[in-house]
Amino acid sequence: MTVIKAAYVFLISAFMLASSSATADDLNKSLHTIKNFHFVSPDLASSGILDLKSYQFIERYGFKHVINLIPGNQDEERAHVKSLGMSYEQIAVNWDEPTLQDFEAFVALMKQYGKDKVFVHCELNWRGSTFVYLYRVTQLGVPIEQANKDLNKIWKPSTNWQYFIDQVLFAYSKD
Repeated sequence: MTVIKAAYVFLISAFMLASSSATADDLNKSLHTIKNFHFVSPDLASSGILDLKSYQFIERYGFKHVINLIPGNQDEERAHVKSLGMSYEQIAVNWDEPTLQDFEAFVALMKQYGKDKVFVHCELNWRGSTFVYLYRVTQLGVPIEQANKDLNKIWKPSTNWQYFIDQVLFAYSKD
């Protein structure tokens, strides 16, 4: 009887482990269905625009904060994200003229969030990946070559965005 009970406990444990594994795999697959989704680290990811349902995957993965870099009215998105228990901030970054002030607002939010998991998004993950790149280089001390690898997985910055990158790197090199 004891052997049967031990076998039963083993089978139940194995089933639970397999189930949780499948759930984690399913969650990772779901995250990667989001446009240009990219983990930079376990605590920081960025992507392009996502539908409201996809925020459930973000929340289930443990992200606590969402930063949206798209200009315009985002009231529906804000309400949905907050209903899932995450904070939501918007920095309306003009595509044609990103500014040092936009980046400074981003840095302030990131410092406020500390070690919490942060999710950054914009329309195609071009603004997002650039801001994350700059944050990693200027605030976390990640070498430019290493940060470039992640940025270039998403896009090669256009002339005005390369100018913005150079402007931020110059401004923060004085510190």
